[in-house]
Amino acid sequence: MTPPSVPMIVARLVATLELSLVVGQAGWASAFLAGESQCRPHHAVGAILTLVTCLVGALVYIVLRQWVGRVNLVLAVTMAVLAGVQYALGEAAAVAAHIFLGVLVAMTATALTSWTYRHEPTPSPSRQVSTPSA
Repeated sequence: MTPPSVPMIVARLVATLELSLVVGQAGWASAFLAGESQCRPHHAVGAILTLVTCLVGALVYIVLRQWVGRVNLVLAVTMAVLAGVQYALGEAAAVAAHIFLGVLVAMTATALTSWTYRHEPTPSPSRQVSTPSA
């Protein structure tokens, strides 16, 4: 097995960071929903960090599209869109929709991370190494 290329290492780092932030958000949310009101500001700050990370992550995947593949590109852009909608629902205090979408965000972040780690880029013709014929 060959080590991953630098673009794939970057994509994996982005996906892992997004998933980590989403899991952290779920933790802060569950704490303040359980009555720990002092955790709500942490959830609010985490929301901004998660949104920015997902937006930057989508841009990274767009730049690396020839390495990450179509499925990962769609998942990364979907994460950015979902994070934006999730942020808007939180600001609107639409709690039920916010919680429901939060589950979908977590599932999408998990899928992005899993697909990114499993993806083996197919070299484009310009990146293929030619071997001399005998």
